[in-house]
Amino acid sequence: MRCSLDKSLVIKQQLERVGKKAFFSDGDWNSTPFYAVIEQRWKSNKSNFEKTQTEIGLVSADYFTYIGPYDHDVETLSDEAVLNCSGKRYIFKKKEKVEAGGVTQYFWGILRLVSGDFDD
Repeated sequence: MRCSLDKSLVIKQQLERVGKKAFFSDGDWNSTPFYAVIEQRWKSNKSNFEKTQTEIGLVSADYFTYIGPYDHDVETLSDEAVLNCSGKRYIFKKKEKVEAGGVTQYFWGILRLVSGDFDD
């Protein structure tokens, strides 16, 4: 039974309206396509999740915020899983579910862009 706080279907419908088509790859498995919002996190002290040391000093990487539907559980993906979207691939650096009334509403995460393009 769904509680009055459950807005998971509404959120999923809105993601279908404003999101981009995406799918997960984890080893030989690919998920069914779904819609998610992926937005770049601009450089700031609070968005530096990893430090990368080079010969000239520290550099930042490209990070993105992910919001995806309740029925594509990012917490069950392995550390090698990839999010494929718009010819780009991303890995999760952080992933969480957002709940209300004990029901998963959507999934949230921090992504890092993986170098290289592919066809999706």
